[in-house]
Amino acid sequence: MDRSTSGQLFEVVWHGQEASLEQEPLMTTEGGSPMQALSFLVGEWNLDYTVTQHGRTTKAIRGTGSMRYLFDGIYLTFNYRAEHTDTGKFDEAHGIFAWDTRIQQYRYYWFESSGTFQQATGALRDDHTLALDWEDIHCTQIFRRVSADAMYLEMRCAAEDLLLRVDFSRRPDPLQSL
Repeated sequence: MDRSTSGQLFEVVWHGQEASLEQEPLMTTEGGSPMQALSFLVGEWNLDYTVTQHGRTTKAIRGTGSMRYLFDGIYLTFNYRAEHTDTGKFDEAHGIFAWDTRIQQYRYYWFESSGTFQQATGALRDDHTLALDWEDIHCTQIFRRVSADAMYLEMRCAAEDLLLRVDFSRRPDPLQSL
């Protein structure tokens, strides 16, 4: 996804090794705040990663994540912890989603335990899909709900020939078993 000078969003569509830009349909939220439109992300999640880079695929990363509203729904936070099952190494990160009224887009701030931090902007494609454009690293990312208990994240970074897919499956609510 990229922004032209008019602020219109475009999606990068891959056809083998070739890419093309296609105009991205924007979704507006009817009633409620733009942040409430992200409610499909909220929950406790198991995360299963598939990383493909330079034609090599690995599935050696698993984790957990939690997405919750903060300050009466003004922000949405994403905390995650992932383990590289082949090395036993752990990664942690904290993300914050916010609505920027000035540019009428979502902002996503991402902070990793390694000290790395990034920023993305984006918009809803439909009721179940958030599309993001990462600044500086030139990657595109979507969060797409598949069902009430499943969604996925897909991130493409053309310069690194990288495709990251994270399958989210809802974890049981421990309060429901009481």
